[in-house]
Amino acid sequence: MGFWANVEKEREYQGLTRKELAFRANITYQGIGLGLERDSMPGADTAIRISKVLNVPIEYLLGEELTEIRSKDGTFRNSDADSDIKIYNIEMYKKHQQLLEKLEKIPLAIKEPITQMIMRISDNY
Repeated sequence: MGFWANVEKEREYQGLTRKELAFRANITYQGIGLGLERDSMPGADTAIRISKVLNVPIEYLLGEELTEIRSKDGTFRNSDADSDIKIYNIEMYKKHQQLLEKLEKIPLAIKEPITQMIMRISDNY
């Protein structure tokens, strides 16, 4: 899988729209679509911004085998298996499941500004 396909998979997993990702990564919405269509590689600065927005190692987006994974405390530790990533994702989902379920019930017109506000706040930390 190429860079943009991995971005798309992670974006969908996290429930972000392409517009949200483009806004938060300071790239054009059309750039995401073109990257997917052309299966191209973005510039290093763009790839780094996208990995920061999605909060995943850039190696993951590049399709490389991960050698480390983010622990609960935010630090990276060595990982010898893909199962560590799955466990981490499951733990994160369980931790935030109740919040996600409540957020899904909110009408889109209300949910969108809330999501953008949270994204702006999290970008400052």
